[in-house]
Amino acid sequence: MGYMISFLAALEVPDLNWVGNIVAALYNFVGNYGWTVVLFTVILKVITLPLDFWQRISTKKNAIKMQQMQPMMEKIDKAYGANVKGAQQEKQKLMKKFGYSMFSSCLPTLVTLVVFIIMFSGLTSYSSHANVKEYNELVEAYHYNVVVQAQEEDLVISDTLKAVIADGVYEKGDWNEQAESAYFAEIVPQINELVNTDQEKYSRIIEGTKIPVAEFAKQNRESFLWIKNIWRADTWQSVMPDYDEFKNGGMGTAGIDGADEAEYNVIYEAVTTHAGGYAGAAWNGLLILPALAIALSFLSMKLTQGSNPMANDPQSQRTSKMMMLMMPLMMSFFILLYTAALGVYIVSNSILSIFTTLLITPIVNKMIKEKDIQIVKQASYRR
Repeated sequence: MGYMISFLAALEVPDLNWVGNIVAALYNFVGNYGWTVVLFTVILKVITLPLDFWQRISTKKNAIKMQQMQPMMEKIDKAYGANVKGAQQEKQKLMKKFGYSMFSSCLPTLVTLVVFIIMFSGLTSYSSHANVKEYNELVEAYHYNVVVQAQEEDLVISDTLKAVIADGVYEKGDWNEQAESAYFAEIVPQINELVNTDQEKYSRIIEGTKIPVAEFAKQNRESFLWIKNIWRADTWQSVMPDYDEFKNGGMGTAGIDGADEAEYNVIYEAVTTHAGGYAGAAWNGLLILPALAIALSFLSMKLTQGSNPMANDPQSQRTSKMMMLMMPLMMSFFILLYTAALGVYIVSNSILSIFTTLLITPIVNKMIKEKDIQIVKQASYRR
């Protein structure tokens, strides 16, 4: 086989940013990464709900005002003819008279975008944290089973390590710093010597670790619904990254340096070959999140259109058609290429947005209908 046993200790788990720390705190409470992301999304939605409410009021008012200003703007265009600049200035005066403000409607959208960027940053931070933490656990299971196999091959094993591997089946917490020190001092030199003196025995030790490491991976993996690893995409992507991706990073994950390539490949082969549906050639997901994101994006925009008084305006229709094409494509792009955790956030946020639209729209319509109609009836355009 030619693998050399690593002389590297466990990798340092990356520090979390402030959003990652919030995710970690929620995870300690929930106990599942997927539902942690869902809960975090709900909390963010509750926090931004007043802003969402204000945005919908502003959008409703602006839409009604624009609807009523449209005939006046057409008169302005006719009056100014080819003088586009003059017509634009006159339209701005008209919009000021009506209290029409583009900024009031755009500001909450910008805030939503900022929230998305912050969330993306936090999930990327926690993804790196979780990947290293999981890999360190696999390394401990691997070292434990190297010692088990070494004992079966009659290598010299100290009483310290014999006591650690007494049960012969690794569970979290069985491996400690004392065992790790003894492993590097006693076992690694003997096994590496076998590379030159007894390749068959060396290969039996390495191969003998793979099935128990895979069993540990299967028993300790944390799936979410159909997704086997929430820190990987809900696609045909493998559950465990290969060495190059682990080291260099990918979309939605930061690179992690310091892992021994030979040791990583042994663990990767163990998981991908023997852990069944957990890894390797098997898909991490079923493409359900991308499909949900597209469907929910269409539904959300349809609902928004239905509550917009400008829905029958030709220009508004053109804009809506463009958005109905761009938004689903953008959402599916993020979910296909980034972690399933981000996909869970996008889908959860879309579902919550649909519910808030259904809840808030009747309230907004009732609040501003009569007031805005009175304002519009009194308004007119005179050049």
